[in-house]
Amino acid sequence: MVKGGDSFARTVLTIKVAIIRDNKEVLLLKRSKKSLNSGKWDLPGGHLDKGETIREAIIREVQEETGLEIEVGEILGTTEFSKEAKQFKEEKRGLRYLAYYKSGEVKISGEHQDHKWLSFEKAFKKLSEKDGFEQEKRVVIQKAQKVLEAESALLGWKRALADLENYKKRAAKENADFKRYCLEDYIFDLFPVLDNFELALKHVPEEEASNNWIVGILHIKKQLENVLNENGVSVIETKVGDDFDENIHEVIEGKVKKGKVKEIAKVGYKIGGRIIRPAVIRVN
Repeated sequence: MVKGGDSFARTVLTIKVAIIRDNKEVLLLKRSKKSLNSGKWDLPGGHLDKGETIREAIIREVQEETGLEIEVGEILGTTEFSKEAKQFKEEKRGLRYLAYYKSGEVKISGEHQDHKWLSFEKAFKKLSEKDGFEQEKRVVIQKAQKVLEAESALLGWKRALADLENYKKRAAKENADFKRYCLEDYIFDLFPVLDNFELALKHVPEEEASNNWIVGILHIKKQLENVLNENGVSVIETKVGDDFDENIHEVIEGKVKKGKVKEIAKVGYKIGGRIIRPAVIRVN
């Protein structure tokens, strides 16, 4: 209770809601002829019942006055009514909320005689700037519009950020693909050189294996293999006696389904887990 002169004023809490549909229209209700502020445009809402939460009161009042299903949003502000306090010996305070339309058709109660879904621009024209009752609703709708504009800007920023991240991922993948394709072309050009190394070393006499120039060739071959490994290229490990595997082996004699590796004619290579050239073999 709030003291006012020699008497006490009762504090009354009212709740009004700016219901927004599709982020572009707001619902206005026209007060009935028998109600206070008859003929004026209003927002859905009412008083908080004993034991109710604010959210419960908003949902109940909107249901009673419009029949709509809504999602309660954020608070838009508070209002004080000094005139009504003097007239009715009440200290009236108002809470103003944003709400989002979910479903339903408007079915107005006896408190109202008409309703309109209006754009913000048309709603501002409909609500008087001189009448205190309607002017207060006008301010509430202006605040709702600002909140929606901020939400839209934030959503646009998040979408732009997501697009940027997707672009970075796509560009990174394209760069990786391009690098791999270039590497594959490079490797295919090197295959004859690698094959000649293998062929030359196969025919080195055993007694010459420790010769300096042979050791030098082996060193160059190792350097080349290291460069390939650093770029993700590795040799397909195949040894004489291994089981034939059609996924990594290619048989010189033609198509076979099974057998043991008898000879490795050409070394196979892969990039990561992808075969770029199978090992060319002969089988028993």
